[in-house]
Amino acid sequence: PGVTISFNTNGGTGTMDMQKIDAGQSANLTANTFTRTDYIFTGWNTEPDGSGTSYADQASYSAASEDNKIVVLYAQWRDPNLLKLTCKI
Repeated sequence: PGVTISFNTNGGTGTMDMQKIDAGQSANLTANTFTRTDYIFTGWNTEPDGSGTSYADQASYSAASEDNKIVVLYAQWRDPNLLKLTCKI
């Protein structure tokens, strides 16, 4: 028993192997290898839209002893151009 983590590109490209964490153990998440043209990877989330639980790249993940499931973590992407604001006074 434990958790198997599946990494989803969520609009990016590339492949990553699933990561298995034994029940009652913690491990750092596999480093992101996905890419997305003109976007910056900002971490992982349990929901595609970022509304779930967030994890930083290579963050520690704990597998509870009762877990025996697959957890999907979705890559989160930020368009750096959306943050450019101009303020004229």
